[in-house]
Amino acid sequence: MRRILLIVGIALLIGVAGAFDGLAAQAESPFLLRHGAIVDSVRGTAYVAKPDSTIDAVDLASGRTVWTSTHAAIPVGADQEFVVAQYEEKPLPTARFQLVILSAVDGRKVSEATVTLPAGARALAADEKGKSFRATAEREGALFLVSWIYQHNLLRPVAPKPGEPPFQIFAGSARIQPQTGRVVAADGGLVDGLPGRWQRYGTPPAPPWRANSVVARTEGGRGGPLTLKRTEAGRPLPDHVVAKQAITHVPSADQRHLLASERVGEGGANDPEYRWTIFALDTAEQATELRNDVSASPFFVFSDSVILESTPHGYVRGDVVVEKPLEIHAIRLTTGVPKWTVELRDLSYRRPRPPAR
Repeated sequence: MRRILLIVGIALLIGVAGAFDGLAAQAESPFLLRHGAIVDSVRGTAYVAKPDSTIDAVDLASGRTVWTSTHAAIPVGADQEFVVAQYEEKPLPTARFQLVILSAVDGRKVSEATVTLPAGARALAADEKGKSFRATAEREGALFLVSWIYQHNLLRPVAPKPGEPPFQIFAGSARIQPQTGRVVAADGGLVDGLPGRWQRYGTPPAPPWRANSVVARTEGGRGGPLTLKRTEAGRPLPDHVVAKQAITHVPSADQRHLLASERVGEGGANDPEYRWTIFALDTAEQATELRNDVSASPFFVFSDSVILESTPHGYVRGDVVVEKPLEIHAIRLTTGVPKWTVELRDLSYRRPRPPAR
């Protein structure tokens, strides 16, 4: 019975992770932009993890902070009433996954919940070397279904023996009453291998995609013409060539738009290397055209802006090395002019950089 419950929990976990096989249903609000950033386009708000281990609710129209919560560190799910968030693991590692339920309106703490993890699992907020923890939460009737997975790469001084697993995977789920924090049911344990869809947690799903009543996929690319192919109610719609020499293409985080990228420049502020063209998946209408020095990035379109992720990077300006943190940017669709920028907490493990010479 425990094994059956665990398998069901993993299946539900996969369903809310934002990565599906086969036909990918259009993401409903809220949706995951990246680990630590959840977007509610209906409310017009993004809930984001900040570098100081707090959570900000960011107004998508202006970039201003609506509220800040010091009660938790990582948003893992939301609906129109609540934000489910993960508490920072401190000061010592424990086998407890602590959650805080916040009001989506003003960020006040509504309740707390604690889920006991199996021995060997840790509810990490930020990745460590060879270790990562991910959780998602979605409304299920009067409860929130919170699903989690923990991966621990087994670092050895020598290569593993044949048949010896290179990592340990723990997974499970819990149902929580948001008003009280009561854990109604919980299950979890060691599983055999990483569930395949979780390998793509936070990345766009594979085609075909569903945008409203239209099912869309692409054909071609890889340096050649990229064609958007669509059907509605089983009837084919006219094909649309979205790029003549597409290097790559990705759907938006909410699966409403498609970004096609072509290499057109030499790189740098005066001649960015890639041209981005963004189209609506259902109508094939062009939303905007931008230039960028990365070929693609997690993004979505909100109102008059495209909102996209910018990963940590550095560049040289004269004799000065400029270091940029993890951020999200809003850029006006009609003019390409930046509207606002918000810094996010970088939850990924990154190797220390070598000392400067």
